[in-house]
This record gives sequence, structure tokens and C-alpha cells, in this order.
Amino acid sequence: MKKLCYLIKITFQTKFAYIKAFWFNIFGTAVSILIYYFLWKYVFQSRDELHGFTASQITTYVILSRLLSSQFSGGINREFAEWVQRGDIVVELLRPVPLVFTLFGKRVGEFLFFFLFKGIPVTILASLILGGIGPDSAANLILFFTSVLISIGLMFWIEIMVGLVSFFTLSSYGLGYTKTALMSILSGGIVPLFLFPEGVARVLDYMPFAGMVSVPVQIYLGKYTVTEAFSFLGLQIVWVTLLGTGAMTFYRFAMKKVVVQGG
Repeated sequence: MKKLCYLIKITFQTKFAYIKAFWFNIFGTAVSILIYYFLWKYVFQSRDELHGFTASQITTYVILSRLLSSQFSGGINREFAEWVQRGDIVVELLRPVPLVFTLFGKRVGEFLFFFLFKGIPVTILASLILGGIGPDSAANLILFFTSVLISIGLMFWIEIMVGLVSFFTLSSYGLGYTKTALMSILSGGIVPLFLFPEGVARVLDYMPFAGMVSVPVQIYLGKYTVTEAFSFLGLQIVWVTLLGTGAMTFYRFAMKKVVVQGG
């Protein structure tokens, strides 16, 4: 636990050291929220609801989905790629702390920083200004936070697998951008999944990506019954387990094929 807390502390210090980049990040997310808000406002000029969502519910969906999906860009896979390119991966592998644990600590630190200094303040401010609504109930709020916490595992293992590609290609930037785009689309971060064709939407609901945006936001809005909410939480845990198993298998294979650029 001490090692995890230390890694989280280091991540916070790094974030504060680049505070200007953080403010630009918030500005970009705010602009994104406004763009989607006005698009949906135009849609609701001619209707009262869409697929069971009212205008205020869609506004809340936009705020939360844009915030959650803003975590997709970058991630630990980018740091992984930079370590390989600079040759620093050798130093990281020689540390007494396992590489995967180090990266997990950094990912948890990034999420906590996001949650405290971006997620909560922007959600409250945007909801007050744009007319968003609060959680359907206290139980939904607790289940929402539970779902978001589990989603860290989903993002972490996907980012690990993307980062491991650097061991074979010496760069995973292209794959990293593709990861960000796919996660944004398939999670419901850009377009709500209910707008996809019914068959496609049903499949996407059970994919791991939905657990990063669509599932937690719909839990927050009370779109699932308690039974459905717990079923989706269970599904998230199953995907974390499967992705973790796959990522660790890939990791052990990659360790046998380490190629560091420049030597």
C-alpha cells in the first residue's frame, strides 16, 4: 500500500508540475461539452424526449460522457512507448517494483487527480450552467462511482496491451490514437449507444468499452433497474478479469522479445 501511495503522490506532483497543460485539458473538455450540448439542444427543439431520455438527461449524459471519455487520450500506453523509445524501459524493468504495478499506480494516480480536480468541479459547474440533473437516487450515485472505479481496470489493461506493442514496433503512437478513437466511439463517449442500430447497440452494451462510459452514466441516470445495474457491474468485473489475463499473458511473452531502440 505504501508503494501504491508513493506512486500516486509522484503522479500528483507530475501533474501539478504541468499545471498549464491541465488547464488546457479542462478548456478542451469544456469546449467539447458545449459543442455536444448545443447539438443536442437543436435535436430537442422538435421533441420532448428521445429513446426515453429527456433534454436534461441528455445534457447530463453529455457532461458525464465527455468527462469520462476525456481520460482515453494519452494514458499509460503513451508513457510505455516513450520508455521504449528512450531506452528507459531497461531501468524500469530493473526496479524492485514490478513494471505492471508501477503503471497501475500511475493510472490510479491519474484517475484520482482527474476525479478530484476535473471530474467533480466540471460536473457541478456544467450541470448548474447547462441544466444537468443529479443522480436518480443515492443508491444510483454509489453504483455509479462503483462502476467508474471498475472502469479504471478496463482502461488500464487495454492501455497495457497497447503499450506492449512498443516492444515489437518501437512505437505504438498510431495504435494509441486508434485506441482513443475506438474507445470513444464504442463506449458511448461520442454517440450514445442507443442511437446505434438495435442489434449493434445490444452487442456494444456487453462489450468492455460500454463499461467505461455508457454503463456508469446510465446507472447515474437511473436507466437500469437495480438487478440490471448489478448485472452490468458483474459484467465489468468479468471483462477486467479477462482483459487482465490476456494482458499478463501478452506481457510475459513481450518480456522475452524486448527490443530497445538504440541498443
